[in-house]
Amino acid sequence: MSFAESRVADYVEHLGVVSLLRKDFETFATMLAEVPHGSGKIERTVLYIDDLDRCPPKVVVQVLEAIHLLLALPVFVVVVGVDSRWLKKAVEQHYEEMLGDDPETFAESYLEKIFQVPFTLSPMDDPAFAGLVRGLADTEVQVASPSPTPAGPDRATGDRSPAGADSPPCAEAPRPSSEQSTIDLRPPRLVISTAELDFLPTLASLVRSPRAAKRLLNLYRLLRARFAGEDLAEFLSDGDREAPFRAVLVLLAIHVGHPEAVSWFANLDGTGPEDSALEIVRSVNDHELRPKLERGLAVGSWPTLAASYQLWLPLVNRFSFARDD
Repeated sequence: MSFAESRVADYVEHLGVVSLLRKDFETFATMLAEVPHGSGKIERTVLYIDDLDRCPPKVVVQVLEAIHLLLALPVFVVVVGVDSRWLKKAVEQHYEEMLGDDPETFAESYLEKIFQVPFTLSPMDDPAFAGLVRGLADTEVQVASPSPTPAGPDRATGDRSPAGADSPPCAEAPRPSSEQSTIDLRPPRLVISTAELDFLPTLASLVRSPRAAKRLLNLYRLLRARFAGEDLAEFLSDGDREAPFRAVLVLLAIHVGHPEAVSWFANLDGTGPEDSALEIVRSVNDHELRPKLERGLAVGSWPTLAASYQLWLPLVNRFSFARDD
């Protein structure tokens, strides 16, 4: 016993970082455990880990090992927000030589030893999507309709922007006072109108996550900012089912929610302008996307003519990762 005790100091000097961290955490946990309950002092530490499903398999496994070895103490609670499919694939790839005949079971057993309570969030439903996009669009700001200033050439291409149906002139937005900044941080071309807000919920079936909903709105605002004056008024064309903004939003929603749906865009680009978009959709070989498009075109307020989408397809494609040269 005396010999063993005499050697402890020598062994401690060679402890690795993980062992030292574990010892410190245990000391910290003991200190917290001695704090009287209800004293107002720290009684528990909650650690949130996000974006783990953006890391390579080696890093994923290292983080999981750290959770298991360092934080498996009563005073620590670890919450990991992650796509479980990514975790399983990372474990399977990292331990490929040890998987045997059933890699999926191996990965699940590995994760069960680390996570005590797995919990899957409910998918975003239609009311949640509508509420999210309205919140992102900041509906508290009253929209001033675009002023009928003369439309100039598109600064990016030198061509005039495509326009839809005619609409009556709109009132000019109030100018800032001399005490306000001369830079308008919310020009009309960036503010979502009531007509657009009313149309956005019809796209709920195409957008499957809050991240995708935010990306949809950001891309739409960026595209919409190209227009001003009469061009913007014609782009909105409130009350017209074939209004350009509707076709643009449908195309962007497909790009954001179903980026793999290349076949539908290919069919759309090769049809006549008077063809029915619904007939084109029925030839799409995508059992998940096709019913959504059919419902939107048949009973919703989406544009029904192929020409409405063909006109804006080249521009919308510029806001996508999937480009067809």
